[in-house]
Amino acid sequence: MNQTKESSVYIIIPVHNRKNITLSCLENLQAIGDLQRYKVIVVDDGSTDGTADAICSLYPTITVLQGDGNLWWTGAIHKGMKYAYECGADYFIWLNDDTFPSLNTIPLILAACSQRLNKLVTAQCYDTSNFEHPTYGGQVKKFFSTKLIHTPQEQELECDCMSGNLVCLPRSIVDKIGYPPSAQLPHTLADIVYTWQAKKVGFQLTVLGNATAVCQFNPLEEGWSLSSIPMSDRWKLLSSLKSNLYPPSYWNYCKSFYGLLGIIPFIRVYFNLVLFTIIRWILPLTLIKRLKHIKDTIWL
Repeated sequence: MNQTKESSVYIIIPVHNRKNITLSCLENLQAIGDLQRYKVIVVDDGSTDGTADAICSLYPTITVLQGDGNLWWTGAIHKGMKYAYECGADYFIWLNDDTFPSLNTIPLILAACSQRLNKLVTAQCYDTSNFEHPTYGGQVKKFFSTKLIHTPQEQELECDCMSGNLVCLPRSIVDKIGYPPSAQLPHTLADIVYTWQAKKVGFQLTVLGNATAVCQFNPLEEGWSLSSIPMSDRWKLLSSLKSNLYPPSYWNYCKSFYGLLGIIPFIRVYFNLVLFTIIRWILPLTLIKRLKHIKDTIWL
Protein backbone atom coordinates (compact mmCIF):
# COMPACT_ATOMS: atom_id res chain seq x y z
CA MET A 1 0.00 0.00 0.00
CA ASN A 2 1.28 3.44 -0.87
CA GLN A 3 1.76 5.77 2.07
CA THR A 4 0.43 9.32 1.71
CA LYS A 5 1.64 12.48 3.32
CA GLU A 6 -1.07 14.04 5.44
CA SER A 7 -0.09 17.48 4.16
CA SER A 8 -0.85 16.39 0.58
CA VAL A 9 -4.48 15.58 1.40
CA TYR A 10 -7.03 18.38 1.13
CA ILE A 11 -10.60 18.15 2.42
CA ILE A 12 -12.84 20.43 0.35
CA ILE A 13 -16.14 21.57 1.88
CA PRO A 14 -18.55 23.73 -0.19
CA VAL A 15 -20.87 25.86 1.98
CA HIS A 16 -23.55 28.51 1.65
CA ASN A 17 -25.62 30.11 4.42
CA ARG A 18 -25.73 27.07 6.71
CA LYS A 19 -23.45 28.35 9.47
CA ASN A 20 -24.68 26.01 12.20
CA ILE A 21 -24.50 22.95 9.96
CA THR A 22 -21.06 23.96 8.68
CA LEU A 23 -19.73 24.50 12.20
CA SER A 24 -21.14 21.13 13.28
CA CYS A 25 -19.30 19.53 10.37
CA LEU A 26 -16.03 21.15 11.43
CA GLU A 27 -16.63 20.20 15.07
CA ASN A 28 -17.03 16.59 13.96
CA LEU A 29 -13.80 16.71 11.95
CA GLN A 30 -12.02 18.09 14.99
CA ALA A 31 -13.48 15.43 17.29
CA ILE A 32 -12.34 12.55 15.05
CA GLY A 33 -8.90 14.07 14.48
CA ASP A 34 -9.19 14.81 10.76
CA LEU A 35 -9.14 18.57 11.18
CA GLN A 36 -5.68 18.26 12.67
CA ARG A 37 -4.56 15.50 10.31
CA TYR A 38 -5.34 17.02 6.92
CA LYS A 39 -5.55 20.39 5.19
CA VAL A 40 -9.13 21.70 5.15
CA ILE A 41 -10.54 24.12 2.58
CA VAL A 42 -13.98 25.65 3.05
CA VAL A 43 -15.35 27.28 -0.09
CA ASP A 44 -17.92 29.82 1.15
CA ASP A 45 -20.10 30.80 -1.77
CA GLY A 46 -21.14 34.27 -0.66
CA SER A 47 -22.77 33.38 2.67
CA THR A 48 -24.48 36.29 4.43
CA ASP A 49 -24.95 34.57 7.80
CA GLY A 50 -21.42 35.05 9.12
CA THR A 51 -20.16 31.60 8.16
CA ALA A 52 -16.71 32.74 7.03
CA ASP A 53 -16.12 34.97 10.07
CA ALA A 54 -17.13 32.18 12.45
CA ILE A 55 -14.77 29.71 10.76
CA CYS A 56 -11.85 32.13 10.78
CA SER A 57 -12.44 32.87 14.45
CA LEU A 58 -12.86 29.27 15.63
CA TYR A 59 -10.57 27.45 13.19
CA PRO A 60 -7.73 29.73 12.09
CA THR A 61 -5.86 26.87 10.38
CA ILE A 62 -8.68 26.34 7.87
CA THR A 63 -8.37 27.99 4.48
CA VAL A 64 -11.55 29.84 3.51
CA LEU A 65 -12.03 30.60 -0.18
CA GLN A 66 -14.73 33.12 -1.03
CA GLY A 67 -17.31 32.96 -3.79
CA ASP A 68 -19.83 35.54 -4.95
CA GLY A 69 -22.94 33.41 -4.54
CA ASN A 70 -22.83 32.04 -8.09
CA LEU A 71 -20.47 29.09 -7.60
CA TRP A 72 -23.09 26.62 -6.42
CA TRP A 73 -21.86 23.12 -5.47
CA THR A 74 -19.87 22.36 -8.61
CA GLY A 75 -18.21 25.75 -8.87
CA ALA A 76 -17.23 25.59 -5.20
CA ILE A 77 -15.76 22.09 -5.59
CA HIS A 78 -13.98 23.24 -8.77
CA LYS A 79 -12.50 26.26 -6.96
CA GLY A 80 -11.39 24.16 -4.00
CA MET A 81 -9.82 21.45 -6.16
CA LYS A 82 -7.98 24.00 -8.29
CA TYR A 83 -6.56 25.70 -5.19
CA ALA A 84 -5.51 22.36 -3.69
CA TYR A 85 -4.03 21.13 -6.99
CA GLU A 86 -1.90 24.27 -7.27
CA CYS A 87 -0.76 23.71 -3.68
CA GLY A 88 0.50 20.26 -4.64
CA ALA A 89 -2.37 18.10 -3.39
CA ASP A 90 -2.03 14.39 -4.10
CA TYR A 91 -5.57 13.62 -2.93
CA PHE A 92 -8.84 15.55 -2.71
CA ILE A 93 -11.60 14.69 -0.26
CA TRP A 94 -15.03 15.96 -1.21
CA LEU A 95 -17.11 16.54 1.92
CA ASN A 96 -20.57 18.08 2.11
CA ASP A 97 -21.15 20.01 5.31
CA ASP A 98 -24.22 17.92 6.19
CA THR A 99 -22.15 14.73 6.07
CA PHE A 100 -20.46 13.54 9.26
CA PRO A 101 -17.70 10.94 8.80
CA SER A 102 -17.15 8.33 11.49
CA LEU A 103 -13.85 7.90 13.28
CA ASN A 104 -11.21 6.62 10.80
CA THR A 105 -13.54 6.89 7.80
CA ILE A 106 -11.42 9.42 5.91
CA PRO A 107 -8.14 7.56 6.65
CA LEU A 108 -9.83 4.37 5.40
CA ILE A 109 -11.01 5.79 2.08
CA LEU A 110 -7.66 7.51 1.63
CA ALA A 111 -5.76 4.27 2.22
CA ALA A 112 -8.01 2.42 -0.21
CA CYS A 113 -7.61 5.16 -2.81
CA SER A 114 -3.81 4.97 -2.54
CA GLN A 115 -3.73 1.21 -3.17
CA ARG A 116 -3.55 1.74 -6.92
CA LEU A 117 -3.37 4.48 -9.49
CA ASN A 118 -6.57 5.96 -10.85
CA LYS A 119 -8.96 4.88 -8.12
CA LEU A 120 -11.87 6.76 -6.53
CA VAL A 121 -13.27 5.65 -3.17
CA THR A 122 -16.45 6.73 -1.42
CA ALA A 123 -17.92 6.00 2.00
CA GLN A 124 -21.31 4.46 2.73
CA CYS A 125 -23.62 7.03 4.27
CA TYR A 126 -26.56 6.33 6.59
CA ASP A 127 -29.36 8.46 7.94
CA THR A 128 -28.33 7.96 11.60
CA SER A 129 -25.35 6.71 13.59
CA ASN A 130 -27.16 3.38 14.05
CA PHE A 131 -26.07 2.61 10.47
CA GLU A 132 -29.32 0.83 9.64
CA HIS A 133 -30.77 2.83 6.75
CA PRO A 134 -28.31 3.65 3.94
CA THR A 135 -28.55 6.92 2.06
CA TYR A 136 -25.70 8.05 -0.21
CA GLY A 137 -22.65 6.28 -1.61
CA GLY A 138 -22.07 4.40 -4.84
CA GLN A 139 -24.48 4.15 -7.74
CA VAL A 140 -24.84 1.71 -10.60
CA LYS A 141 -25.96 2.54 -14.12
CA LYS A 142 -29.17 0.90 -15.19
CA PHE A 143 -30.75 0.90 -18.63
CA PHE A 144 -31.96 4.51 -18.49
CA SER A 145 -31.26 5.45 -14.88
CA THR A 146 -28.79 5.19 -12.03
CA LYS A 147 -29.51 3.53 -8.70
CA LEU A 148 -27.94 3.93 -5.27
CA ILE A 149 -26.46 0.74 -3.85
CA HIS A 150 -25.91 -0.28 -0.25
CA THR A 151 -22.44 -1.55 0.63
CA PRO A 152 -22.61 -3.42 3.96
CA GLN A 153 -19.77 -3.12 6.44
CA GLU A 154 -16.89 -5.53 5.83
CA GLN A 155 -17.61 -5.35 2.09
CA GLU A 156 -16.31 -3.39 -0.89
CA LEU A 157 -18.39 -2.95 -4.02
CA GLU A 158 -17.56 -1.53 -7.41
CA CYS A 159 -19.88 1.11 -8.83
CA ASP A 160 -20.37 3.20 -11.95
CA CYS A 161 -20.69 6.64 -10.36
CA MET A 162 -20.85 8.25 -6.93
CA SER A 163 -22.78 10.73 -4.85
CA GLY A 164 -20.45 13.57 -3.91
CA ASN A 165 -21.08 13.60 -0.15
CA LEU A 166 -17.77 12.02 0.86
CA VAL A 167 -15.37 10.92 -1.87
CA CYS A 168 -11.59 10.53 -2.12
CA LEU A 169 -10.08 11.40 -5.51
CA PRO A 170 -6.45 11.27 -6.62
CA ARG A 171 -4.63 14.17 -8.26
CA SER A 172 -4.53 12.22 -11.52
CA ILE A 173 -8.23 12.79 -12.10
CA VAL A 174 -7.56 16.46 -12.86
CA ASP A 175 -4.75 15.49 -15.23
CA LYS A 176 -7.05 13.11 -17.12
CA ILE A 177 -10.49 14.76 -17.21
CA GLY A 178 -10.01 18.21 -15.72
CA TYR A 179 -12.25 19.70 -13.04
CA PRO A 180 -15.98 19.05 -12.47
CA PRO A 181 -18.18 20.66 -15.17
CA SER A 182 -19.42 23.74 -13.33
CA ALA A 183 -20.73 25.43 -16.50
CA GLN A 184 -22.82 22.49 -17.70
CA LEU A 185 -23.87 21.18 -14.26
CA PRO A 186 -23.71 24.02 -11.72
CA HIS A 187 -25.20 22.13 -8.78
CA THR A 188 -27.06 18.84 -9.01
CA LEU A 189 -25.88 15.70 -10.85
CA ALA A 190 -22.34 17.04 -11.35
CA ASP A 191 -20.92 14.51 -8.89
CA ILE A 192 -22.66 11.67 -10.74
CA VAL A 193 -21.51 12.81 -14.17
CA TYR A 194 -17.93 13.61 -13.11
CA THR A 195 -17.34 10.24 -11.46
CA TRP A 196 -18.98 8.49 -14.43
CA GLN A 197 -16.58 10.32 -16.75
CA ALA A 198 -13.73 9.07 -14.57
CA LYS A 199 -15.05 5.52 -14.89
CA LYS A 200 -15.17 5.82 -18.67
CA VAL A 201 -11.48 6.77 -18.88
CA GLY A 202 -10.36 3.85 -16.73
CA PHE A 203 -10.70 4.88 -13.09
CA GLN A 204 -11.85 2.21 -10.65
CA LEU A 205 -14.77 3.33 -8.48
CA THR A 206 -15.14 1.59 -5.10
CA VAL A 207 -17.51 1.91 -2.16
CA LEU A 208 -15.86 0.97 1.14
CA GLY A 209 -18.43 -0.51 3.52
CA ASN A 210 -16.28 -0.03 6.63
CA ALA A 211 -16.01 3.68 5.87
CA THR A 212 -19.24 5.08 7.26
CA ALA A 213 -20.76 8.52 7.62
CA VAL A 214 -24.07 10.04 8.67
CA CYS A 215 -26.00 12.07 6.11
CA GLN A 216 -29.76 12.23 6.00
CA PHE A 217 -31.45 11.74 2.68
CA ASN A 218 -32.48 14.94 0.91
CA PRO A 219 -36.31 14.87 0.82
CA LEU A 220 -36.22 16.51 -2.62
CA GLU A 221 -34.63 13.33 -3.95
CA GLU A 222 -37.21 10.94 -2.53
CA GLY A 223 -39.49 9.16 -4.95
CA TRP A 224 -42.67 10.94 -5.96
CA SER A 225 -44.77 8.06 -4.61
CA LEU A 226 -43.18 8.27 -1.15
CA SER A 227 -42.54 11.94 -0.47
CA SER A 228 -45.09 14.18 1.22
CA ILE A 229 -43.83 17.19 -0.75
CA PRO A 230 -46.77 18.54 -2.79
CA MET A 231 -46.45 18.05 -6.53
CA SER A 232 -47.07 21.78 -7.00
CA ASP A 233 -43.78 22.38 -5.18
CA ARG A 234 -42.10 19.86 -7.47
CA TRP A 235 -43.17 21.90 -10.48
CA LYS A 236 -41.63 25.02 -8.97
CA LEU A 237 -38.31 23.18 -8.80
CA LEU A 238 -38.09 23.17 -12.59
CA SER A 239 -36.50 26.61 -12.35
CA SER A 240 -34.15 25.78 -9.46
CA LEU A 241 -30.50 24.86 -10.05
CA LYS A 242 -30.67 22.86 -6.80
CA SER A 243 -33.19 20.43 -8.26
CA ASN A 244 -32.57 17.28 -10.28
CA LEU A 245 -35.55 18.43 -12.35
CA TYR A 246 -33.74 21.54 -13.59
CA PRO A 247 -33.92 20.85 -17.37
CA PRO A 248 -30.45 22.05 -18.50
CA SER A 249 -28.70 20.00 -15.80
CA TYR A 250 -30.85 16.95 -16.34
CA TRP A 251 -30.25 17.07 -20.10
CA ASN A 252 -26.48 17.24 -19.61
CA TYR A 253 -26.73 14.28 -17.26
CA CYS A 254 -28.76 12.25 -19.79
CA LYS A 255 -26.43 13.16 -22.64
CA SER A 256 -23.33 12.21 -20.62
CA PHE A 257 -24.69 8.76 -19.75
CA TYR A 258 -26.65 7.82 -22.89
CA GLY A 259 -25.51 10.02 -25.76
CA LEU A 260 -28.24 10.70 -28.31
CA LEU A 261 -30.47 8.13 -26.59
CA GLY A 262 -30.50 10.47 -23.61
CA ILE A 263 -33.58 12.11 -25.11
CA ILE A 264 -35.56 9.05 -23.93
CA PRO A 265 -34.94 9.36 -20.16
CA PHE A 266 -35.06 13.15 -20.48
CA ILE A 267 -38.59 13.11 -21.89
CA ARG A 268 -39.64 10.27 -19.59
CA VAL A 269 -38.89 12.12 -16.34
CA TYR A 270 -41.10 15.07 -17.27
CA PHE A 271 -43.82 12.76 -18.58
CA ASN A 272 -43.71 10.99 -15.19
CA LEU A 273 -43.93 14.36 -13.47
CA VAL A 274 -47.23 14.99 -15.26
CA LEU A 275 -48.44 11.45 -14.61
CA PHE A 276 -47.66 11.48 -10.89
CA THR A 277 -49.22 14.92 -10.54
CA ILE A 278 -52.48 13.44 -11.83
CA ILE A 279 -52.16 10.32 -9.67
CA ARG A 280 -51.37 12.32 -6.53
CA TRP A 281 -54.37 14.54 -7.25
CA ILE A 282 -56.71 11.55 -7.57
CA LEU A 283 -55.39 9.13 -4.92
CA PRO A 284 -54.38 9.74 -1.27
CA LEU A 285 -50.65 9.46 -0.57
CA THR A 286 -51.18 6.63 1.94
CA LEU A 287 -52.77 4.48 -0.76
CA ILE A 288 -50.01 5.30 -3.24
CA LYS A 289 -47.37 4.26 -0.68
CA ARG A 290 -49.24 1.00 -0.03
CA LEU A 291 -49.44 0.24 -3.74
CA LYS A 292 -45.73 0.94 -4.17
CA HIS A 293 -44.93 -1.39 -1.27
CA ILE A 294 -46.98 -4.14 -2.92
CA LYS A 295 -45.20 -3.55 -6.25
CA ASP A 296 -41.76 -3.65 -4.64
CA THR A 297 -42.66 -6.85 -2.78
CA ILE A 298 -43.79 -8.55 -5.98
CA TRP A 299 -40.62 -7.50 -7.85
CA LEU A 300 -38.45 -8.85 -5.03
